[in-house]
Amino acid sequence: MKLKHLIILSSLLLGLNLSMQAQNKQKPNVIIIYMDDMGYADLSCYDGSLNETPTMDKMAEQGTKMTNLYAGSNICSPSRASLLTGMYPPRAGVPRVYLNTPKGLNYELTTLAELLKDNGYATALVGKWHLGFHDEYLPLNHGFDMFYGLPHSHDLKINGELPFYENEKILEMNPDPAQLTTRYTEKAVEYIKAKKDEPFFLYLAHNMPHTPLAVSDKHKGKSKNGLYGDVIMEIDWSVSQVLKAVKEQGIEDNTLIIVSSDNGPSLKQGDHAGNAGIFREGKGTTFEGGHRVPGIFYMPGTVKSQQIDEMVSQIDIYPTIASMIGADLPDYKIDGVNILQTLKEGAKSPRNEFFYFQGKNVEAYRKGDFKVHKPHKYRSSHPEKVVINAESGKLKVFSKELGASVFDLANDPSESKNIKSSKEELYNKYINRMKSFNKKLKANKFQPEMKETK
Repeated sequence: MKLKHLIILSSLLLGLNLSMQAQNKQKPNVIIIYMDDMGYADLSCYDGSLNETPTMDKMAEQGTKMTNLYAGSNICSPSRASLLTGMYPPRAGVPRVYLNTPKGLNYELTTLAELLKDNGYATALVGKWHLGFHDEYLPLNHGFDMFYGLPHSHDLKINGELPFYENEKILEMNPDPAQLTTRYTEKAVEYIKAKKDEPFFLYLAHNMPHTPLAVSDKHKGKSKNGLYGDVIMEIDWSVSQVLKAVKEQGIEDNTLIIVSSDNGPSLKQGDHAGNAGIFREGKGTTFEGGHRVPGIFYMPGTVKSQQIDEMVSQIDIYPTIASMIGADLPDYKIDGVNILQTLKEGAKSPRNEFFYFQGKNVEAYRKGDFKVHKPHKYRSSHPEKVVINAESGKLKVFSKELGASVFDLANDPSESKNIKSSKEELYNKYINRMKSFNKKLKANKFQPEMKETK
């Protein structure tokens, strides 16, 4: 009888284990590959003919290519906060870039990593963080099981030092920037292989092509677009290695891969900057060149092969992934909308408006094809193209002013023809919407908690 009971118990345990494995395999893996300052037209499939990006081009062809995807912000930290929280930057308490400050991303917010971890996922950040560099704000305190990379941009050194982390341990100071893309890629591939039998979230956040540009010898001098082209070529190689690892582990059909950038190109970098294509200006502005970025969603058998020209945003990724895995959203307000049916079936995007923030305030607003700008100053690096550093090709930044404006993006994506004089009623309506939204947001936004630094 004891033997019989033991056999029955073993069978039950085996069945339970197989059932748990089956449940885990039904949960899709999530990989977000996030570039820094990569412009809309830096990929060949986005009319970026100067650069060679065969892997990302093929993913765009076989998956969903977004042509109206907006980063949450036009600068780094706010965009990353938006991506990981599904909120506009000021609501998440991150209106500006974290430099030498004791602040960091608010603990009260449930990051995408925490959402997934709470639903049985392994979670890893490989690459750049930039949401608080003091120990208490590092990724392990925001839902990531593993962190391998830098606390912020590689041009930002606090007291002359830039630490390279593995979890809580500093592996070295001031790492060679030319090896960052390779190191991140190797660690990402290692992680995919180690976690192939359980649901995982990998956030691969490259430092490139943020300046100073750097590339390994295997790609140096290999492109037709100088150093910048070499860097983009190496990024495409990185994406190819991730895709190869996913295929080799037999999990391609169960892995959502998203490729995008945190904002538009830093045009002041001249020859070391990316390309916004037909869009006006770049990083740091509320013109299309500052917010509109490449967006590729890839998951064979789930994500449809298509081009989506309707408006979507990176803040929509959070609720979309939650929907994919059947997770409940936080009980506080988020700004993202679920675009799962758009990805799977080509359904109309549920996003019908977008607010362009400059710091804490809405500076521009789009609904449908029309976009309104409040009068504002902005920094421009062209058309003067005045070089101030011959070695880097860095350009002089000019302060300019834009008056009250209305642009028809369907017919004027470059925002070159102000039609406000014929759209006064629309302008006033949109301005009132901007004011109302900004007021409500400020009334319930999260404030980052000030902590004592270590």
